[in-house]
Amino acid sequence: MKKYLFLLLSVFSISIHSQIKALTEEGKEVVLFDNKTWKFINESDEKTLEEIKSNTQLFNKSKDATFLMKSKKMEIGIYFNPKKWKIINNGFSSAFIDYYFNNITDPSLFAIFGSENMPIQTLKNLKELVIAGVQRNADYFRLKESEYRTVNDIKVLHLKYSVNTKGIDFEYVGNYYLTPEGYGAITAYTFGNKFEERKTELENFINGITKTEKSTKSDIVEEIIYSNPPPPMMKNK
Repeated sequence: MKKYLFLLLSVFSISIHSQIKALTEEGKEVVLFDNKTWKFINESDEKTLEEIKSNTQLFNKSKDATFLMKSKKMEIGIYFNPKKWKIINNGFSSAFIDYYFNNITDPSLFAIFGSENMPIQTLKNLKELVIAGVQRNADYFRLKESEYRTVNDIKVLHLKYSVNTKGIDFEYVGNYYLTPEGYGAITAYTFGNKFEERKTELENFINGITKTEKSTKSDIVEEIIYSNPPPPMMKNK
C-alpha cells in the first residue's frame, strides 16, 4: 500500500521519470514502456484542456458519510463513512496533504485530502496549475473531463484524468475548492483497470467535500476519542 501512495506523491510533487521518452517523426513526445508498448506523453483533447463545462446537477454527500475531518489550514473539510474508509499514516510527509485515506473493503482505492495556502484567483487558474503539475511529474497524462459543479452548496472544479507513472496506469477523480486563503482538494484514485468498476465509490468519497471551520487542537482530540475504533492496521506496533 505504501508503494502506491508513493507513486501518487510522485505525480503530485516529485519528478520521477523512469520510462524512456522519445520523439516521433512528427516531433511529438512519446513514452516507451518496459512491455514494448508506447503512448503519447499527453493524449488530452485540446478542447478538453481549454474548456470547462458547467454541470447544473446538484451533488451532495452520501447519506452514510457522517464523519467530518477538517483542514488544519483553511475552511474546508471532508465528510466520509468511517466504516468504508480509514485514515492512514503512510510514513511520508507533505505540506500539501492533510490526510491520506484507504478503502477498508478494497485496499486498491486511495484518496487524499489536501490544502495549500496559495493566492489563486479563479478555478480556471487552479485547473491550469493542477494540470501543469501532473503533466510535469507523470510519464503519461490524459485529461478526460473538467467541469464546474455545485457540491454540498459550494462551487468546485471537478476533474477526471489518467496518468501512468513508473509503468502503472492510474485513474483519478477530484473536487477542488477555492477559499480566501488558498485551495482545498479531495482526490481519489485507483488502478486503471479497476476504475470503471469502482468509480461510484470514488466519486461518492470526493463528494464529501464541504465548507467548514478550520480544525483546532480540540477538534483533533475529539475526533480521536469519538471516532470508531481504528482497524488493526492502524494500531501502533
